Amino acid sequence: MKRKLKRWLMWVVVAQVAGWVIGQIIAKKMTKGDETSDEFQVATIMGGKKFESHAKDLRSGVVITSMGGIDLDLTDATIGAEGAELELRTTMGGIQVTVPEAWAVKVESELKAGEFQVDVAPPEALPDDAPQLRIHAVTRMGGGLVTTKA
Repeated sequence: MKRKLKRWLMWVVVAQVAGWVIGQIIAKKMTKGDETSDEFQVATIMGGKKFESHAKDLRSGVVITSMGGIDLDLTDATIGAEGAELELRTTMGGIQVTVPEAWAVKVESELKAGEFQVDVAPPEALPDDAPQLRIHAVTRMGGGLVTTKA
Protein backbone atom coordinates (compact mmCIF):
# COMPACT_ATOMS: atom_id res chain seq x y z
CA MET A 1 0.00 0.00 0.00
CA LYS A 2 2.77 2.40 0.94
CA ARG A 3 4.62 1.59 -2.27
CA LYS A 4 1.53 2.29 -4.41
CA LEU A 5 1.02 5.63 -2.66
CA LYS A 6 4.63 6.65 -3.33
CA ARG A 7 4.32 5.67 -7.00
CA TRP A 8 1.04 7.56 -7.33
CA LEU A 9 2.53 10.68 -5.69
CA MET A 10 5.55 10.49 -7.98
CA TRP A 11 3.28 10.45 -11.06
CA VAL A 12 1.30 13.41 -9.71
CA VAL A 13 4.51 15.43 -9.31
CA VAL A 14 5.75 14.40 -12.77
CA ALA A 15 2.40 15.42 -14.33
CA GLN A 16 2.49 18.81 -12.57
CA VAL A 17 6.04 19.53 -13.70
CA ALA A 18 5.22 18.46 -17.27
CA GLY A 19 2.10 20.68 -17.23
CA TRP A 20 4.14 23.63 -15.97
CA VAL A 21 6.84 23.18 -18.63
CA ILE A 22 4.29 22.85 -21.43
CA GLY A 23 2.43 25.88 -20.07
CA GLN A 24 5.60 27.99 -20.11
CA ILE A 25 6.33 27.02 -23.72
CA ILE A 26 2.78 27.81 -24.88
CA ALA A 27 2.70 31.12 -22.95
CA LYS A 28 6.00 32.19 -24.50
CA LYS A 29 4.64 31.51 -28.01
CA MET A 30 1.45 33.47 -27.21
CA THR A 31 3.37 36.51 -25.93
CA LYS A 32 3.98 39.22 -28.55
CA GLY A 33 5.61 42.60 -28.29
CA ASP A 34 7.73 43.99 -25.49
CA GLU A 35 7.65 46.77 -22.90
CA THR A 36 7.97 49.51 -25.54
CA SER A 37 5.41 48.10 -28.01
CA ASP A 38 2.26 50.13 -28.68
CA GLU A 39 0.42 46.83 -29.19
CA PHE A 40 1.23 43.78 -27.07
CA GLN A 41 -0.02 40.40 -25.93
CA VAL A 42 1.11 38.84 -22.65
CA ALA A 43 0.26 35.31 -21.57
CA THR A 44 0.98 33.04 -18.65
CA ILE A 45 -0.09 29.47 -17.98
CA MET A 46 0.53 27.86 -14.59
CA GLY A 47 2.80 30.67 -13.49
CA GLY A 48 3.11 34.34 -12.77
CA LYS A 49 4.50 37.33 -14.61
CA LYS A 50 5.00 41.07 -14.17
CA PHE A 51 4.80 43.22 -17.31
CA GLU A 52 5.54 46.96 -17.35
CA SER A 53 4.56 48.91 -20.46
CA HIS A 54 6.60 51.96 -21.47
CA ALA A 55 4.71 52.48 -24.75
CA LYS A 56 4.78 56.00 -26.19
CA ASP A 57 1.40 55.62 -27.94
CA LEU A 58 -0.38 52.63 -26.40
CA ARG A 59 -3.15 51.41 -28.69
CA SER A 60 -4.06 47.91 -27.57
CA GLY A 61 -3.10 45.04 -25.37
CA VAL A 62 -4.24 41.51 -24.64
CA VAL A 63 -3.55 39.79 -21.33
CA ILE A 64 -4.26 36.06 -20.99
CA THR A 65 -3.76 33.97 -17.89
CA SER A 66 -4.74 30.43 -17.02
CA MET A 67 -4.01 28.98 -13.59
CA GLY A 68 -1.63 31.85 -12.92
CA GLY A 69 -1.42 35.59 -12.54
CA ILE A 70 -0.20 38.72 -14.29
CA ASP A 71 0.65 42.09 -12.79
CA LEU A 72 0.34 44.65 -15.62
CA ASP A 73 1.82 48.08 -14.87
CA LEU A 74 0.78 50.83 -17.32
CA THR A 75 1.89 53.79 -15.17
CA ASP A 76 4.80 54.65 -17.53
CA ALA A 77 2.77 54.26 -20.75
CA THR A 78 1.06 57.07 -22.64
CA ILE A 79 -2.16 56.92 -24.65
CA GLY A 80 -2.89 58.94 -27.78
CA ALA A 81 -5.99 61.08 -28.33
CA GLU A 82 -7.94 58.15 -29.81
CA GLY A 83 -7.54 56.13 -26.58
CA ALA A 84 -6.50 52.51 -26.08
CA GLU A 85 -8.16 49.13 -25.66
CA LEU A 86 -7.19 46.33 -23.33
CA GLU A 87 -8.59 42.81 -23.39
CA LEU A 88 -8.19 40.77 -20.22
CA ARG A 89 -8.91 37.02 -20.17
CA THR A 90 -8.38 34.95 -17.06
CA THR A 91 -9.30 31.38 -16.19
CA MET A 92 -8.58 30.16 -12.68
CA GLY A 93 -6.14 33.02 -12.17
CA GLY A 94 -5.85 36.72 -11.59
CA ILE A 95 -4.88 39.94 -13.31
CA GLN A 96 -3.98 43.26 -11.71
CA VAL A 97 -3.71 46.35 -13.92
CA THR A 98 -2.17 49.52 -12.52
CA VAL A 99 -2.94 52.73 -14.46
CA PRO A 100 -2.01 56.40 -14.00
CA GLU A 101 -4.49 58.43 -11.93
CA ALA A 102 -5.17 60.80 -14.85
CA TRP A 103 -6.58 58.06 -17.11
CA ALA A 104 -10.32 57.64 -17.64
CA VAL A 105 -11.02 53.91 -17.46
CA LYS A 106 -14.17 52.23 -18.75
CA VAL A 107 -14.59 48.54 -17.93
CA GLU A 108 -16.96 45.98 -19.41
CA SER A 109 -16.73 42.61 -17.70
CA GLU A 110 -18.12 39.13 -18.24
CA LEU A 111 -17.91 37.12 -15.03
CA LYS A 112 -18.38 33.41 -14.52
CA ALA A 113 -17.65 32.43 -10.93
CA GLY A 114 -15.24 35.32 -10.56
CA GLU A 115 -14.89 38.93 -9.51
CA PHE A 116 -13.51 42.05 -11.18
CA GLN A 117 -12.90 45.22 -9.16
CA VAL A 118 -12.25 48.73 -10.44
CA ASP A 119 -10.60 51.19 -8.05
CA VAL A 120 -9.96 54.31 -10.16
CA ALA A 121 -11.30 57.86 -10.26
CA PRO A 122 -14.80 58.13 -11.77
CA PRO A 123 -14.78 59.63 -15.31
CA GLU A 124 -16.74 62.70 -14.17
CA ALA A 125 -13.90 63.57 -11.76
CA LEU A 126 -11.41 63.79 -14.64
CA PRO A 127 -11.03 66.43 -17.39
CA ASP A 128 -12.85 65.81 -20.68
CA ASP A 129 -9.54 65.35 -22.51
CA ALA A 130 -8.25 62.67 -20.12
CA PRO A 131 -6.64 59.68 -21.90
CA GLN A 132 -9.27 56.95 -22.43
CA LEU A 133 -8.61 53.27 -21.65
CA ARG A 134 -11.37 50.81 -22.56
CA ILE A 135 -11.10 47.41 -20.91
CA HIS A 136 -13.02 44.27 -21.81
CA ALA A 137 -12.52 41.62 -19.12
CA VAL A 138 -13.60 37.98 -19.23
CA THR A 139 -13.12 36.18 -15.92
CA ARG A 140 -13.80 32.49 -15.31
CA MET A 141 -13.18 31.24 -11.78
CA GLY A 142 -10.68 34.03 -11.23
CA GLY A 143 -10.37 37.68 -10.43
CA GLY A 144 -9.15 40.99 -11.68
CA LEU A 145 -8.37 44.44 -10.36
CA VAL A 146 -7.81 47.78 -12.08
CA THR A 147 -6.25 50.31 -9.74
CA THR A 148 -4.07 53.40 -9.59
CA LYS A 149 -2.11 52.05 -6.62
CA ALA A 150 0.81 49.64 -6.98
